[in-house]
Order: sequence, then structure tokens, then C-alpha cells
Amino acid sequence: MQRTADNWRMRAAIVALLGAIGCQSGNTTGGAPAGSAAPAASAAPAAVSAAPAAGSAAAAGSAMPASELSLTSESVLKVMNPKRREPYSGPTGTLRGRVTIKGDPPPDTGLSFPVGKCGEAAATYGRLFRVGQQNALADALVTVVNYSGYVPEREEAEKVTIHGCAFSSRTVAMTFGQRLEVANLDPLEAYMPNLEGAPFMAVLVAMPQGEAVKFHPPQPGYYQLVDKMPKPFLTSEVFVLKFATHDVTGLDGQFEIKNIPVGKVLTAALLPAIDQDVKKEIEIKEGDNKLDFELTFDLAKYTEKKGGSTSSP
Repeated sequence: MQRTADNWRMRAAIVALLGAIGCQSGNTTGGAPAGSAAPAASAAPAAVSAAPAAGSAAAAGSAMPASELSLTSESVLKVMNPKRREPYSGPTGTLRGRVTIKGDPPPDTGLSFPVGKCGEAAATYGRLFRVGQQNALADALVTVVNYSGYVPEREEAEKVTIHGCAFSSRTVAMTFGQRLEVANLDPLEAYMPNLEGAPFMAVLVAMPQGEAVKFHPPQPGYYQLVDKMPKPFLTSEVFVLKFATHDVTGLDGQFEIKNIPVGKVLTAALLPAIDQDVKKEIEIKEGDNKLDFELTFDLAKYTEKKGGSTSSP
């Protein structure tokens, strides 16, 4: 599952675009939030042209030493809250919903998996993307941006587990300043997780049912979580975002995003495996809000876009 330079640039461009239209930087005067679906779409070519070379993290700004990084460190706040606003304290809403996909079924990736000890790997990585019951789409990144005010991240870490030679999700969404914790749930098998796109420091081993391995992404952008044992199929796309309002769907296709300031916002559901997203502009009201997304997969168009290959991007 070797990533090409084009794929790294595409993922980097996605993160750059999300950062450009998000950043929790809507106005605070009570008017319409900054940005809209139209400007976001028009910004895409610029984001693509600005994407970094393969293997680097997408970004905004230069990388920072991991020792400086936390949700409250000055280097992180300069990126996350450059105007030094107080955390938003007005009325908020929670957005819940489901992401589904229609069209052609996901093709086989053609990958092979060890027999016996890797029971979950085939189910996780055997197809181009994962579909649950009633067309539920797993591993979709759902974001909410363009609201007014600064909404800080509340969790210090984003947690991922490994079991049966598979990560708990093929997509990971983090807020810049969080650490990534990777825990091995297997009773016997050891792993060597690595965050590609971040500066290489040392080989870290996730021991069976041991302490989690910790990573500190040095800047917002796109990374890839891999295993160095090696198990080339064992990967997860990692998006480090400049806003805290995001979630990733499980096999039930469900997502939940809390603490969204009320008002008009731009929402999006992205499936990295096929580089496809859908955007919707909605009004967030205080309390519960519901919104569903539906993507469409056309195998012929996807194959043509990828140059005739149906293997994982």
C-alpha cells in the first residue's frame, strides 16, 4: 500500500482546505460566520498547489518540537487561537447523524493477510473501504467549521487501538495539540507503530496489552499511522486539524459532534479512501441537531481516476 506523491499531496490539500475554511475563526459580532460553501470550493485549487512534497506533514507554519506540544502550550495556541479569544461560552448544539454510501460495492484490495493471528485485518483492509449494515459508511471524517468563536479541544489525547493486526479505525481525526496514543490489545502479538509524516525519533514498540505508544504530531496536516514489523496493510490515515469540531464514523456510520456554537455552519463528510466528500451548510440550533450524509461510489470513474488500479490509494 505504498502511497504516491500525488496521494500525499491530495491528503495534504484536503487538510489545508479544511484549515483554511475552518480554524474556528468566524466573526464574533453576531452576523453570519466567516466563509461559506462557495468560497471553500473555490479555494481548493490554491490548496492543492500549495501542498507539500510526499512524506511531509501538510501545513501551516513550521514544525515544532514535540516537547513543546500540548493543548495549552504557547506554540499550539498561536495556531489554534491566534486572536487569543476567550473560549466560546454562548449557546451550543450537538450534531448527530449517519453517513451512508450508495453505488458500486467496494472492490477487493488484493492484499494478503497472515493466517491465524490477524483475524481482523481482512475485514478491515480487505476492501477499498468499509461498509456496515444498511449501507453505513465507516472511517468517514465529519467536520463542522465556519462558526463564530473559539471552541477548544477538551480531550488531551486521541486514542487508537490495535487488535488482530488492525487499527480500530482506518481514519483518525485529531485536534492540533492532542497527542496520539496507540495501545495494543493483543495478548501475544507485538507491533511497532510509526507516524509517517512526522519527524522520525525512535522505534517504539507497542507491547501486548502494554502501555500505549504516544505520538505528538508537530503541526496540523496529514499523516499516516503504519506498522514497521512489517505489516504493510496495517495503516490508518491521520488528520490533525486546526479545530475541535470533528468526528470519525464507525461501522454503524454514526457520528456525534458536541459544543458547536449556534448559527450557520459548514459541514462535510469525507471518505479518504476514495478522496470524496459531500458538504452541507446548515443552521445549528441549541440542543440536538440531526444531519445525514450520503456519498456515491462509481467504480468505473474511480478506476479511471486512479489510472486503472482498484487497489487502495
